[in-house]
Amino acid sequence: MIKKLHLYIIKESLGYFLFGVAVFSVLLLLDYVFDLVDLFLSKGVALFAILKLFAFAIPNILTLAIPMAVLFGVLIAYGRLSEDNEITAMKSSGINYKTLSFPVIIFICTISFFLLFFNHFLAPAVNSDFRNLYQEILTKRPLVRFTEKTIIELGEHRLYANKVNRKNNILYEVSIYKFENKDNYAVYENNDNKSFLPQNNDKAWRIAASSAKVKSRPDGIQVFLHNGYWQKADPSDTNNMIHMTFKSYCFFIPIGDIVKERALTVSEISSPKLLETIRACKKQNIPFTVCEIEFWIRWIYAFAPIAFVLIALPIGMMTGKGGKTIGFGMSLCIILVYYTLLILALNLSEKEYVPTNLIMWLPNAVVTAAGICLFIKTIKK
Repeated sequence: MIKKLHLYIIKESLGYFLFGVAVFSVLLLLDYVFDLVDLFLSKGVALFAILKLFAFAIPNILTLAIPMAVLFGVLIAYGRLSEDNEITAMKSSGINYKTLSFPVIIFICTISFFLLFFNHFLAPAVNSDFRNLYQEILTKRPLVRFTEKTIIELGEHRLYANKVNRKNNILYEVSIYKFENKDNYAVYENNDNKSFLPQNNDKAWRIAASSAKVKSRPDGIQVFLHNGYWQKADPSDTNNMIHMTFKSYCFFIPIGDIVKERALTVSEISSPKLLETIRACKKQNIPFTVCEIEFWIRWIYAFAPIAFVLIALPIGMMTGKGGKTIGFGMSLCIILVYYTLLILALNLSEKEYVPTNLIMWLPNAVVTAAGICLFIKTIKK
């Protein structure tokens, strides 16, 4: 009897949980959709590559979606049971709240332990795959990275184009810059055009052209410039400029090593390596707050389902009529409070007002404490 009841409750909760995972994942994926669809429709990236990028984005989405889906699923499931008076019927049969809660708590604890591995190892690896694939697309299709009237960096070079024709791989009103010292230049703006000029740097130069045809190569991009000029500071007199004009000029920008040499972001590093990085930074007195925040937030998201289930169970059981509607509304309110506290914890941690390993647990601690208080009150009734 009890076993069948537990299976029934888990089945009910699982259905709403999976529905919540789907809904929250779609909402969070919208952050990626516009950029990736733009790559396909406007910038000509292959559909298969776009689908792979979507697939690599999903694990990062699930890290956030699963805890919210747990809260949503439990509140809706128990709200439905309460609305249909099934909770009342079970209590009248001698089944207490502890028995009603036990199967879901075990189920959610299993999800949390899965998230521990998922957040610390699998998600960072897939984040790295996402960035590698995106960088590979940029390398093979160089104009993907170009946006009109925006300065981009390609290795040691900076490029600016006033107009971009991706269909024909042509840039208009192009400027290419190289600086020995990246901070040793000044920016000049004239209407819609923007110019960089070297400041007392004899190894810096600038190329400007009315148009440029771009071709991709395995180790870089070939730029065929038309009707332009080349400028460089005169080494003997840095107040003067060497100025040469041309009708056509072929310029090669090597970018083959950019993918290989790119630095990993903290979201791509597994937790054991993050700990090693934190220890190394401590020894060398290097700021390590970003790494520490990333490390602890993985623990927080992994244990968030347990905090959510503790507060969702008593609320769901007490809703009565309109249980599903109340459960849906309460899930949104709790999520809002939780992430408000998380943002507060992140800000306090970034400013080093409070130790990261303590303050980052604030949202979980508050939700868990509120859940335990409500749960105790529910049991005493």
